[in-house]
Amino acid sequence: MSIGERQPQPGDEPDLGSDLNGDEEEPAIKVEDRRHWARDESEDDDSEPEVPDTRPTIIDEYRQRAEQAEAQLQEYIAAFKKVKSEQEQFRSRLQNDIDRKVDLQFGGVVEELLEGMDELDLALSHVADVPEARELATGVKLVRDRFLATLMKHGVERIDPAGEPFDPNLAEAIGVEPVEDEAMDGKVTRTYRAGYVLGERVLRPARVAVGKKS
Repeated sequence: MSIGERQPQPGDEPDLGSDLNGDEEEPAIKVEDRRHWARDESEDDDSEPEVPDTRPTIIDEYRQRAEQAEAQLQEYIAAFKKVKSEQEQFRSRLQNDIDRKVDLQFGGVVEELLEGMDELDLALSHVADVPEARELATGVKLVRDRFLATLMKHGVERIDPAGEPFDPNLAEAIGVEPVEDEAMDGKVTRTYRAGYVLGERVLRPARVAVGKKS
């Protein structure tokens, strides 16, 4: 033993940190797997809670609101159409009432004017066959024709059913005349006074004679 070497003493522990070659061991490297599927569930205890996905719930809610709004809109449309229909019906009834009242008033005026027409017809029948009154007859006929044209312009029609089958709705039979021609049986043989109608309203029925086969 040389002078520089130290003798081992009792209590000295052997140096285990060296390998047989006298080199020190390197510290072990710890590898930590941070992938979320490799984590231990216990490691997530301190993590923030996951927020539930509410998108489907919100979509369903909006869809339900849209359906309710659509149903309410349809109700409003139906109510509007009903009110509009009632207004149109009321307007139609009101217009019909006005037209009927106007026709009644106009018909009353025309009935009074028909008396003047009857007088012109009577005067014309008296002077038509008188040679001396030919000019007078022409003047009376001109006035009568103008009067009748004015009435027809306002919807009044003259009824002279001579030669036609008797219609009790348009004519009043005041006499019966015997006829030999079977074709004239039941037909008007003579018109004593013309009748007049305004639209579907009979202002005055014609007065006629009806033929009867003898």
